[in-house]
Amino acid sequence: MSAARGGLVATLAAVLLVTGAGCGGPDEPGGGTITLPPLPSTERTTAAAPAAAVYRLSGNLCEKADQTPFADLYPREDAKRLVATEKLCMTRRTSAEKSVSLTIDADLLPTEAAAKLFVETGRRLAKRPFTDVDGAGADAYWDGDQDDVKLTSYHGNLVLEVRAAVNVKDGMPDDVVQRLVRVAEGTYAKLAP
Repeated sequence: MSAARGGLVATLAAVLLVTGAGCGGPDEPGGGTITLPPLPSTERTTAAAPAAAVYRLSGNLCEKADQTPFADLYPREDAKRLVATEKLCMTRRTSAEKSVSLTIDADLLPTEAAAKLFVETGRRLAKRPFTDVDGAGADAYWDGDQDDVKLTSYHGNLVLEVRAAVNVKDGMPDDVVQRLVRVAEGTYAKLAP
């Protein structure tokens, strides 16, 4: 009886999500597309949910953030970083011909639910169109233009916003989003509790 009731609740939730998806206009970020999560299986409901990671930050984020995905194109990092605190790293990497500014912003929230809300609110308030992306924590998305691209995601109670900015004449790497995803993945791994 409880499995049937759970299926009914999931079906009603899906109907509400689908009918609510048509409320936004075509000019809203994300294009009004919504992907429904898979229906819960009985196996998943009986298994214990994994514990969410609880991050704590200390020390210099620039020393812990993974900048290696940009090191092949921009091998040198400026000796003096613009900002280097436990929650913010702003630095510039250069090659013989061009440079990129990297910003890694780590926001600690009290819970995973608060981190999820932070990211969802960012989506709703986005001033530029955004695109979902896999592989960089949960609910990852990026937005940007020809000289400024930002990736936002969360894992546990930690939100990471990773941004690359260039002079237009230098040009943005074609694979900048994949590089930002790898920066986020590596940084989550290095900061893992």
